[in-house]
Amino acid sequence: MPNLLRSARSIGVVVGLTIGVLIASGIMLAITHSKSAARQQRLVVGNYETMALMRDMVIALQDAEIGQRGYLLSGDPARLEPYERARVRIESGLRQLEASVAGNPDATRQFREFAGLAGDKLEQLNATVGAYQLYGREAALALDRTGAGRAMMGQVRLLGDSFVEGQRLLLANQLAALRSEQDQADIAGLLVMAGAFMCLVAGIYIVVRGAGRLERIQQDLTARSRLLQTTLESLQDPIFVLDGLGTVVAWNQAFTRLAQWDPVRQAAPTKDQLLSERSPATRALLRPLGLDAVAAERASSEQRSVVRASYEGREYEVYRGEMEGGGAVIRCVDITEKLRDEVALRQGQKMEATGQLTGGMAHDFNNILQVIRANLDLLRNEIGASPAALARVQTATASADRGARLTQQLLAFARRQPLAPQPTNVAHLIGDLADLLRHSLGERIAIELKVVDNPWNARIDPSQLENAILNLAINARDAMPDGGTVRVEVSNATLDRRYAALHPDVTPGPYVLVDVSDTGTGMPPDVVTQAFDPFFTTKADGKGTGLGLSMVYGFVRQSNGHIRIDSAIGQGTSVKLYLPRTQDPVVRDDPVAATAPTGSERILVVEDSDDVRRAVVDMLTGWGYRVVAAENPDVALAVFEKDQAFDLLFTDVVMPGTMTAIELAELVQRQRPGVAVLLTSGFARDLVPDFGRTGYPLIAKPYSSDALAARIRAVLAARRPRTVSQPEAAPAPPASVSPGAGRSKRVLLVEDEIVLRMSTTDMLEQMGCVVSGVGTGEQALDLLASDGKFDLMLTDLGLPGMSGEELASLVRDRFPGLSVVIASGYGPSAPLVDGTQFISKPYSAVDLQQALDHALRKAAM
Repeated sequence: MPNLLRSARSIGVVVGLTIGVLIASGIMLAITHSKSAARQQRLVVGNYETMALMRDMVIALQDAEIGQRGYLLSGDPARLEPYERARVRIESGLRQLEASVAGNPDATRQFREFAGLAGDKLEQLNATVGAYQLYGREAALALDRTGAGRAMMGQVRLLGDSFVEGQRLLLANQLAALRSEQDQADIAGLLVMAGAFMCLVAGIYIVVRGAGRLERIQQDLTARSRLLQTTLESLQDPIFVLDGLGTVVAWNQAFTRLAQWDPVRQAAPTKDQLLSERSPATRALLRPLGLDAVAAERASSEQRSVVRASYEGREYEVYRGEMEGGGAVIRCVDITEKLRDEVALRQGQKMEATGQLTGGMAHDFNNILQVIRANLDLLRNEIGASPAALARVQTATASADRGARLTQQLLAFARRQPLAPQPTNVAHLIGDLADLLRHSLGERIAIELKVVDNPWNARIDPSQLENAILNLAINARDAMPDGGTVRVEVSNATLDRRYAALHPDVTPGPYVLVDVSDTGTGMPPDVVTQAFDPFFTTKADGKGTGLGLSMVYGFVRQSNGHIRIDSAIGQGTSVKLYLPRTQDPVVRDDPVAATAPTGSERILVVEDSDDVRRAVVDMLTGWGYRVVAAENPDVALAVFEKDQAFDLLFTDVVMPGTMTAIELAELVQRQRPGVAVLLTSGFARDLVPDFGRTGYPLIAKPYSSDALAARIRAVLAARRPRTVSQPEAAPAPPASVSPGAGRSKRVLLVEDEIVLRMSTTDMLEQMGCVVSGVGTGEQALDLLASDGKFDLMLTDLGLPGMSGEELASLVRDRFPGLSVVIASGYGPSAPLVDGTQFISKPYSAVDLQQALDHALRKAAM
């Protein structure tokens, strides 16, 4: 029994030892084969990496060649970017490739051949780029046409393919060895079945743990997909992603609307479907990108990254971004509004340049026209009662007046003309214009006027509207050489928000519509798009200036209106003017005339222009004045020091000499306070000095003889009493009629522009008013505080410092009994305070008289 136990114990020991040896042997064999398999695995991975590096080197050389060819074809330095990136990739990849083939003689030899050939290829590409930069495209293309680069690229591909094939053979041997090692490892694994259970348990644990990690990765991928989709949806423009097979894999809602594709019911579209006729929108936008180009065309760089395309009247820029591994990101950007803004900017710059033309011309024009106008006035008084001579003088005077209005017309072309908008019965204005239209258009043109029942009133400048309608009617007549019909229709119209969205210059609301149409030849679309451009005309030389429609367009736009042209070849043309409606009633006033008196006072005239000086002396002498003339302030001062018996100093503003005209005027009035001062100037508005501190009256060149005579009488009548009285002709009574006409009305004029202050003072003095002029609101308040005996204040809206509206508000608070009239070429920016009236520039003497009478009547109520 003990032996049995001993034997059993021995067997157990032997069996145990055997099992232990087997287990130990299995473990050792497993470890040995495991190390061998790991070594073979590393060799396989290294082999794959080596082949991948070689392929990448070949691709990088191809990319470099593509970038170089793109640069040669386009000349755009940005096209060299793939070339530069490829060079960096090649240098880095060669170093890695050299390290990976170390220890393999055949692979090392092939690598050295490839590295040398790749270096030669890079040098050839660099030489071609250098030839382009140094000698131009033709030199570079000539170098490229030799074919050496293509042949070298073919050798690169052959060598790369040979290298890869060698690596594949090596890989096959290594894989065979790996499978043998793995088989031996499997046999060894059978010897360690006792540990299989533990391995199984460990495997289950690893699997469970890996499943958890996989789930977390999947969740992270889902979150990233949501983020990508949110990013795409945040873009208003259509954007989508094509994979390497040409299938849409990502998109936003704007793209589904553009492609008319329902992603819920339909499969993802392919590139071919997007370019088919079943999807006209995507076909129109994507076809210029060259998405349907074959491989050879792609290699020749025919595909572009940015193209311009049109669809349904909208302009797009289509961007294409290539992705690594194939595929592209494509975005279609609507640039219609951008192009409209650019057109508007160019048009504004064109109008700005035209407007700047007036400043430099004003001074020379005014001096020349002043001489012409003065001599014409003198000639009219000398020729007597000859009707023919008077007619010629009148014709020449009208031409001079036309020249004086030239700068105003240029401002109209530039859409900066000062308007006088007022409530206007457009239907009544069209009716009054009918006879003039019939006379202007001739007997071969029939005129039809149509007015809707209860037409609205428009806030518009009536004289400018008459000119616009007459201009359009004449254009219509010229479009009907064989006769036809011109229709002028007045109706009420309301432009809604939908129409305003299509026309950015339109404000939704009610308008008075004036439609001028004809039955003429019509215009093609390309002419319609340019019709409003200044100086554009389709008429023959000498038949038109190309300014008519531009003036109409500028007038309507400046009046906060809208204009459009509808025309077609053979169907005539219709020009529609949408004029802003107003609820204000139309006011009609009667004009008031004025006369110009003469006198016998003694006047000192200072003028550096010989022609102007002689003309002024002749006019003043003809009116009975005693005149002494001087060519500059220095000579005038010498004359005055010898004889101070003058009643008026009439001097130009800017003249040569050591003394200015202002200094002369101040010195004369200090020595003889009773001498009146009248200034004159023909300078452009930006060259006239600021005379607000002096308050001297000023008359602008060119002036008529009647205006000069009346202005001199008004200045002499308003001067301070003299210490030594001299005979003086009594001024003629004013022709204007206003409330309380028993005495002259005192008017405070606030205007920073000296020329405007001068002309307005002239008109007010012709109406019998005594005028005090200042240049700023602060000066006006100071004058009112020291001498508040004024009947009315007339102020400009745009003043330096304090605005006209702010001044009017302060004056109404401090001096409630003083009537206030605000004048401006623009409308008031805010509702007027009580007791304040508005008058639009430019205003005539009639307009000013009406505003004066209205303000004084309201003050007397």
